[in-house]
Amino acid sequence: MSKLTELTQYLDTYFSMEGLEADPAMKRFVPRAYAGIQYDYTQTFEDDFCMRFNGLMLKADDEIRKVFCISFPTPDVLKKILDEARGKELIFTHHPIDMAVAGAGFLPIAPEDLESLRTRGVSIYSCHTPLDCHHEVGTNSAIIQAFDGQVVDEFLPYGKGFAGRIVTILDTTFPKLLARGKDVFGVDRTEQKEGGFGVIKKIAVLAGGGDDADGIAEAEKLGAHAYITGEWYTRTLPLDPRNQEWAQTNREACQSFAEKSPMHFLGFSHPATEFLVMKTQIVDFFYRLGLEASAVPQDDWWR
Repeated sequence: MSKLTELTQYLDTYFSMEGLEADPAMKRFVPRAYAGIQYDYTQTFEDDFCMRFNGLMLKADDEIRKVFCISFPTPDVLKKILDEARGKELIFTHHPIDMAVAGAGFLPIAPEDLESLRTRGVSIYSCHTPLDCHHEVGTNSAIIQAFDGQVVDEFLPYGKGFAGRIVTILDTTFPKLLARGKDVFGVDRTEQKEGGFGVIKKIAVLAGGGDDADGIAEAEKLGAHAYITGEWYTRTLPLDPRNQEWAQTNREACQSFAEKSPMHFLGFSHPATEFLVMKTQIVDFFYRLGLEASAVPQDDWWR
């Protein structure tokens, strides 16, 4: 059993939350998601979270006995948690909002689910950019560990660090790398484009959304033979027509770059690549703190 205040302070320190500016991505997507349903999230979420969009988000109980570790608070994941919840629990999530990967993109957590979580004694702590940038326990670190890689460089400045890593691995081929990735992330469906390297010795790793043409170009310039990410071109269809236009332009830019690049491109799903850290690192992280923990997967990684 742990005091929520003490646990929050420990997490804030470990993931360098102190002095963190507003999350570069979530400061846009969280307000936009809740504006879409005309819900004032500032009346529900903790004040500090509403400034940084990281950290303790929803407070429900003063003590914590168990932690649920997730990449996105999707409806199916929250249902699994609520079905099991007995009070004095914490959701440790990478993202503070839902995401329909093949649909409308970022979506709010339903207000009724937020109320159910609070009533059932389930708090929420969100760790987005800090988890992407962390060198020991992080979304990219977990992938690098799974592929037995060694970091030699970083790319795409993000928050207090970098979103991507350049990694050396034991010599492999595209078919072998594809098969290994499917096994590591537990997916059958992928976004893939085979490149021109017969032997792969160096990979670019960027967990989650890798659909950034500038980042892809930087990875190529740094000598990556393969680009491993969640999505390397945008799959979402934002509800806002203006965002739809941007998404289409961005998708075409990424696909156009890939067609001309000698790199191999492998996308194993945005949430799946960011869930790996939960089941291979975060669960053990909380066990070492004396807390029971479990990783809760989505039913469909390409939902």
